[in-house]
Amino acid sequence: MKKFFGIVGVFILVWAILSGIFMFFTDSGYRLRAMAAETILSSQHRQWAKYTFLPQSDLDAMLENINNPNYVNSASGSGGLVNVKSDKDLYVHVESIESYTNPTHYYKGKVITISNPNRVKLVSSKLSDHGEQINVIAKRAKALAAINASGFVDLDGHGNGGASTGVVIEDGVIKSPNKNTKEFVAGITKNGVMITGKYSANELVKLGVQYAAGFKPQLIVNGQKMVDGDGGWGWGPRTAIGQKADGSIIFVVIDGRQTRSVGASIKEVQDLLYERGAVNAMCMDGGSSSSMYFNGDNITIPSSRNNIPRYLPNIWALIPQAGDTLHVDVDGEKVISFEGIGL
Repeated sequence: MKKFFGIVGVFILVWAILSGIFMFFTDSGYRLRAMAAETILSSQHRQWAKYTFLPQSDLDAMLENINNPNYVNSASGSGGLVNVKSDKDLYVHVESIESYTNPTHYYKGKVITISNPNRVKLVSSKLSDHGEQINVIAKRAKALAAINASGFVDLDGHGNGGASTGVVIEDGVIKSPNKNTKEFVAGITKNGVMITGKYSANELVKLGVQYAAGFKPQLIVNGQKMVDGDGGWGWGPRTAIGQKADGSIIFVVIDGRQTRSVGASIKEVQDLLYERGAVNAMCMDGGSSSSMYFNGDNITIPSSRNNIPRYLPNIWALIPQAGDTLHVDVDGEKVISFEGIGL
C-alpha cells in the first residue's frame, strides 16, 4: 500500500511540475491565464484576477479595455444601410446553438430572429426601487420573447435590479437621471432602426430613439466588426442584440459559468451575429443577468445562484400587436400555440 501511495505521490508531483511549466513558461499557458484574468476582470470579483499571476501592467491594460472599449457612433455613418421592411406578417425564428472548441471551452445558447423591429420594445420593472425577473416583466407586457437589457448597480453581485446604469429610454421618455451624459447604449428609433455607440439620452431622443438601454461593448457597426482578438472579456454568459440590413432584430443569449456551458468570448458573440447577417450589434448586460424568455418560459439557464433568474431593471421584449400574423418556429418546428400574448 505504501508503494502505491508513493507512486501516486510521484505522479502528482510530476503532473504539478509539468502543469507549472506549461502555464508559466509557454505562450499557450500565458494565453490560458490571460483568458482567465479577462473572465475574472469582467465579473464582479475583480480582486481575484491577481491570482492568475500576470504582471500588474497586463491586468491594468485588460481592465482599461473592458472599461473603455473602442466605439463608433453608428448613426453618423449608417448611410441607409438598414432598410426596414415591416408588415403584419411577423416571422420569429428560435434557434438553439452550441460550440465545442476544446474540453475547457464550450457553450450553449439561444438565438431569436424577429422580422419586424417595430415590435421590439424596452419594458421596465414596475417596482420603484427593485427589479423584477424576466418572466414577470415579459408576461405582464404580453411579450412573446425577451432578453435582459440594462446593466445595474450590483455591488458584490447582490444588486436587486432597482438601479439601472447608463441610458434608459422607454416609449420616448428618458428614464435615466443623467440626460446629457454620454454612455454606451443601444437604441431603436421610431422607424425601427437600431443605433449603437456612445450617446447622451437627449441626443438619442433628438435622433428619434423610442427605446434604449445601456451596456458595452459594440460588436458590429455599419457592417464592420469591432472586436480585436478575443474581445478581452474572457469566457462567460453573454446577452446581445443586433439588427440585419432588412431591419430584423436578433436576440442572443449564451449560458456560461456552468459545467454544461462554460460561456463565450465577445468575439464569438460578434461572429455568430455577423454570420446571421447583423450589420449593427451590441452586448447587453452579461454574467448572471443573462436570460432569455420565450412563449411563457425561461429558455436559457442563468448562472445566478440556483440558476434562478435575477431581478432586472428592464428587458428587450418582442410584443406582437393586434392584427399581426405570427409565423413562429423553434429549431425548424412550427409553433401554433402562444402563451399570454393577447392575440
